[in-house]
Amino acid sequence: MLQMRLFIVGMLVCCMAQANTLEEAKQKLSQKDFAAAHAIYLSLANQNDAKACYNLGLMYHDGDGVKQNMDEAVKWYTKSADLNYAEAQYMLASLVFRREIQSITYEKAAQYYQQAAEQGHVKSQLNLGMLYFRDDVIPQDLAASFKWISLAAGNNNSEAQGYMANIYMQGIGVEKDPVKAAMWLMLATQNEDKHLVNRHSKMLNYSVAQLTPEQVDSAKQLAAQCKNQQLKHC
Repeated sequence: MLQMRLFIVGMLVCCMAQANTLEEAKQKLSQKDFAAAHAIYLSLANQNDAKACYNLGLMYHDGDGVKQNMDEAVKWYTKSADLNYAEAQYMLASLVFRREIQSITYEKAAQYYQQAAEQGHVKSQLNLGMLYFRDDVIPQDLAASFKWISLAAGNNNSEAQGYMANIYMQGIGVEKDPVKAAMWLMLATQNEDKHLVNRHSKMLNYSVAQLTPEQVDSAKQLAAQCKNQQLKHC
């Protein structure tokens, strides 16, 4: 029993020291002491710390204190992704689909989105949903597309909320439901992320114009109910 307690205490001390080291690296970055930050991240990355690998990749990607080197960035992103770090998986997949790197296949990039999405990474959920809709890298699966886009929408991604409205408006893999479409647009226009608010507002105005006053009231009630449920099971 004593040996077990000592083991647990040792593990806790180790984890605390590692967290402090990552925090120290973050502080060094904020102080523009890139050499010190790089040394800390490199040491941790060589110990298979996924976040350190990712941050090291960012340094090479952005050229922060080191010569910008995309190959080196991809190397560390890949190590982080293979250690199941969602941000690295999303980063690599995004770079592939933006055609900024060619060393990773689209199929592998889709797998990275899948892995990150399964960990709750919201942008990966949305992008995976769109891949299932597109029918190019992976076969079209409208049920899977709906699943992942709705998860992203439920995680308060405004772009996904707009896509949910479009899904219900056009009946893509689901029955047409103009009231639910309006509901999602109401939620999208109220989203704290305002970069798509103009587009969603125009869509909402068009959507509401097609509804009866009773349907508009129903959409408002559904939106309020959905917010009360923290956007889950809407």
